[in-house]
This record gives sequence, C-alpha cells and structure tokens, in this order.
Amino acid sequence: MKSSFLRQLRDILLLLACRPDRLALIGWWRLSGKKLRAHHRLQSAIAALPFANERWMSDAGSEDMSAIAAARISKGPHSFSVHIHIANDDDWRVARRAIESALGQSEKPVRIFVTAPRAMNGLPAACDLVCILQEPCQSRIAGLELSLAAAEELGIDYVVPLAVGAMLPRHSLAGYAAFNREQRHERLPILFGDQLEDLSHSNAAIGWFKPLWDQRMMLSQDYISSACALPVTSARRFFVKKDVQAPTCIYELILLMSLPPDTGVSVEKVQRITMRTVTGDWCTDGDARSQAVQNAVPENALVSAGPFGTVQLRWPLPQPIPKVSIIVATRDKLELLQTCVEGVLFQTAYPDIELIIADNDSRETETLQYLDEILKDPRVRVVRWPYPFNYSAINNFAAGHASGEYLCLLNNDIEVLEPQWLEEMVREAVQPGVGAVGARLLYPDRTIQHAGVALGIGNAAGHAHRGLQEDEAGYFAQTHIVRGASAVTAACMLVAKRHFDAVGGLDEDALAVAYNDVDLCLKLRVRGLVNIYTPLATLIHHESKSRGLDFAPEHLERYMRELAVFQQRWGAAEVVDPWHHPQLNRQSEVFN
Repeated sequence: MKSSFLRQLRDILLLLACRPDRLALIGWWRLSGKKLRAHHRLQSAIAALPFANERWMSDAGSEDMSAIAAARISKGPHSFSVHIHIANDDDWRVARRAIESALGQSEKPVRIFVTAPRAMNGLPAACDLVCILQEPCQSRIAGLELSLAAAEELGIDYVVPLAVGAMLPRHSLAGYAAFNREQRHERLPILFGDQLEDLSHSNAAIGWFKPLWDQRMMLSQDYISSACALPVTSARRFFVKKDVQAPTCIYELILLMSLPPDTGVSVEKVQRITMRTVTGDWCTDGDARSQAVQNAVPENALVSAGPFGTVQLRWPLPQPIPKVSIIVATRDKLELLQTCVEGVLFQTAYPDIELIIADNDSRETETLQYLDEILKDPRVRVVRWPYPFNYSAINNFAAGHASGEYLCLLNNDIEVLEPQWLEEMVREAVQPGVGAVGARLLYPDRTIQHAGVALGIGNAAGHAHRGLQEDEAGYFAQTHIVRGASAVTAACMLVAKRHFDAVGGLDEDALAVAYNDVDLCLKLRVRGLVNIYTPLATLIHHESKSRGLDFAPEHLERYMRELAVFQQRWGAAEVVDPWHHPQLNRQSEVFN
C-alpha cells in the first residue's frame, strides 16, 4: 500500500513538472464532482508522460519480486531457463548482449542454454548459468529441441526462447514467475507477454500491448512466439512423437500445442513487457508463418501470406452452403437504398440469399415505386414497420420473417465493393463456437470506420482504429487480420439465427437505437461464443446518413439514456476490453 502511494505521488509530481495545465484541469473536474472523469483523465495524463513504459516495467517488477519472495516462503515458484540460438550469420557482439540480458534478470534463470551450428568462442565468461550445448544445430528450432531435452533432465519447468538481437528486460522472468505462482492447471500453460519494438534510427521503442489469448488471431498473426515461455514437458513431446512431423518453428510449435484436437495446453497472457525486439521483427517472415499455419490446420483450408507478415486463412465452406437472410432496414433515402440493394443482388457472389427489406414507413413516391419494382426479383421480400424508428425492433421484426440459417444485418448506407464479402463472413460464422462476424467498413475516403468494437473506450465502446488509412499498418496490423473482438457493428453483421434468437435478438426496449449491436455481441459472449472481425470482407459505410448522428440535439436525450443503460449493464466505465490493454489510452480509438 505504501509503495503504491509513493508511485502515485511520484507520477503526480512528474505531471506537475511536465504538464501543470493538465493537472490543473483534472483538479477542476474533481472539485466539480466529476470524480470518474478526473480519475480517467489522470490515468491518461500519467500514461502520456515521458518514460511511461520504463516506469511501468520498474513498478511491475517491484511488485513481482515481492510476490515471488512471498511465494518462496510457502512453496517455490516455477523454474525458468533461457534458450539462445546463434546462427552462422549472427553478430556475436549482439548475441553477447542477448546473453547478458538473461544473466541480468532480477529472477535468475536456472540455466541459459546456447546452441549454434558451429563451435563458439567469445561468449560471456563461463559461469554456472551459461550452458553451451555442443551438438551442432542448423536452425533455431533444432536448438530449442536440445534445450528442451536438457531442461527436462534438470527438472526445469519453462524455456524462454530469446532471439539473437532481442533482449530480456530486467524483470521478464520475474513477470512470468509471479504470474504463474497462483495458477492451477493440470498442465503448465504457455505464457506470453507484451514487448517493446525498437524504432529505426532511434534509441526509443514502441510498446506492443497485446490482447489476451485469441486462437483465431494467432492463426492470422504470430503475436506470441517472440515473447513467450514454453512449458518444457508439453513442448518437448512434439519433438519426440513418432507419428507426426516435428514443428519447423516456434510459431508452429505453439499452434500445435494450443489447437484442437490436442488435449489442451492453455495459453495465458502476462500483463508485463517480457521482451525487447529489433526493428521490424513483428512483420517479417510472412511466407514462413503462412507455411506454419498450413502445417497446423486441415489440408482443405486455404492459407496465403497477408500484408505486414500476417497470414490469411480461409476456412472451407460447408456443403451445401447455408442460406443467408440479409436484412436491410430503411426509410426513404432511395439513393442509399438503391446502391445497397444492387450491391447485394448483383455484385455479391454468394449463391443462396434472400433479401428482406424492412420498410420503416417510407413516404417518398420514388422509394415506394422502387420497392414495388424490386419485388419482381424472387430473392426479395419487403416487410412493413409503420411505427416510430426503433432499429432494434425493426430488425427483430424482420428476423421473424427470415428463412435463412444465418442473418446478415446490413445498413441501407452500405456499398458493396467486392463479390466475395458475404462468402468470407460465412467462412468464419460456420466455425464451432462463433457468435457474430463483422466486416471491415471504410468511410467513402477509404479510411477505417469499423475494424471491431472495443469495450471501455470512451467509458462505453469505441470503434478500434477508426480513421486509419485502409492500407496502413497502423497498430501492428490489427485492421488487416481476422481476429476476435468483443463486438462488431450491426451495420454489417452475420450471425446464426439460432444464436440471435437464443439471446432475444436486439434490445428494443432499452437500446432502441444506440449500443444494441454491442449489447447483442456481449450477450453472445456470455453464452460462450466468440465474435470475429474479418478484413477479408470490406465494404463502404456512409455512416449515419440515414438515421442521423446520436449527438444531434434532437437525439441527445435518447442517446444519453441508452448510454447509461449500456454502461450499467456491462460495466463499460471500468472494464478493460480483452483486445485492448490497461496501458492503452481508454479515451482514444487509435491505440496509443
């Protein structure tokens, strides 16, 4: 308690020295009774101070070392070793720095195993911790296999792979050890942490603050193997099995350990920075990563390299393919509706659809004539909802008329860009345990409008990475990968009708207009389902051109009422989204 108070006092004094204006404003909010706003603004201001990552690592390290000391009184914490493989073309001075970072850990490793394809000289002075394994190893994964065997003989619990060029921050092993001291698993889990990525031509580094374990994301991006700790016994058996091919890299090893039908090595996130990597390390070796995924998934899955070292995995479509009922709620605005409908009917390749237009009391002659005209297409139905606008009620009503296995909720201001959009969403939605699937939506200027929804942003929910150019990497390519999300927008959402019905559809009583889609997704998560964001389906969204903006004066009272319901129901003012991070700014949709 005393150390926590001293750290807070230190941060406030630093804020006073660097940004007295912000501290004064925070004080004014607190004196005005807006304590929650003052608290969040204080945390954001402190996070933006110089050396924020370094201060956090130091504070966290002190906490972890205290926890480890307490654990030793009752029982010893799990033991760790480090493995370093020095390739033929590696700079040995860089390798020495990696080894020295392992030697300098606050929680000492039992051993530092070093492997190489040849004899080694010039390493740090011999000590009890450094063990040079003399058998030549032509690859890093071959060296890891030797280290796992040596660690198992010594009864060591974990091996931490350390790439030449990377370094372990001082408290890395302490972070792993402190986290794992209270774990109760039948088998030790794979552990992974956050990392610092060096910036080019600078001594500075950017933090890669990662989400919790997301199996679907791991198949799109290797966000674990560069900063992980592998349980020795579980990892080694993938090298000694006679009926399977040994993994070709650490990424593939983690996939094989964590994916079904293997009987479950769990993966746990440690909210600590546990590695510092070289510039660009996160987005290299795209072809090798694609091959690793191909080796780990069924043969009929389509795998290719994606942008920025990512992987594009397309699950096979079931046969016969399921029917999709596309629901478009509309009221007049013919220019929007016509673009949307023609995109669905004539620019969408998916062969088994019905289009249900839920007409919310259109009055304009041109719109009514158009609705009559498109009814000539046997795939189209029009249902009437002649009542005040209630987005939830309109879509629930239309869903009651749907004959498809899946519902696609689609705004009337959506513009189809590519014919495979619905097919890509179905590939994800048919997977076991999947709830809602959302697309990547772009503004007309081709910047990101939707790439998944993160709970807690703005103390409610925000669109992650909004405003980013579609082809930019942004925050570690998060807009470019298929991954989990707390929620996705109903502007373009695919969900099995059975799941939609099981949670009662959209909340038409308390959330008539705002947050009903996020609420639906969170109800799906409560049922154990995973929501998925896929950029392989990309469309244009002319956002709110039909219903207007929530902050318009005539809508503000209704919006604030719905916001209060949403915040209370889901604790949105305090919760940290599993795909966000406590160190990221809760007031920004751009991850920083």
